[in-house]
Amino acid sequence: MIKTRIILIDDDKTLCDGVAFILQDEGYSVMNTSDPDAGMELIEKHVFDIALLDYKMPRLTGVDFLKKIKEKNPATKVFIVSGRPFIEKVLAEENVSHLVEGIIKKPFKEETLLEAVKGAAAGKKEGTVE
Repeated sequence: MIKTRIILIDDDKTLCDGVAFILQDEGYSVMNTSDPDAGMELIEKHVFDIALLDYKMPRLTGVDFLKKIKEKNPATKVFIVSGRPFIEKVLAEENVSHLVEGIIKKPFKEETLLEAVKGAAAGKKEGTVE
């Protein structure tokens, strides 16, 4: 059985590494980075089933990654991970809401994260989860 491939990009290194560990422990194949430039390189070199993208990072936003991922593989299910209030409105203003599988609001519980990822891997649309 092929493992679900996940990319995780978040400039909070502790969060990024912790989430990657949780997902790997659940059996997912995870590539993660807290460096936006390295994240863009991973996206250019690999295809992923699911992407977990922080919205606000130095130099790039989750939307920059979202567009690149969807350009390469429209089937990738993308979650924006953000502590920013009204993130739904921001995504609508940037005209990318229709490209997002769901929003995971920080801070989140491990169960919330796993529920969103498992749902996406199984083909269910998630929406906003807190």
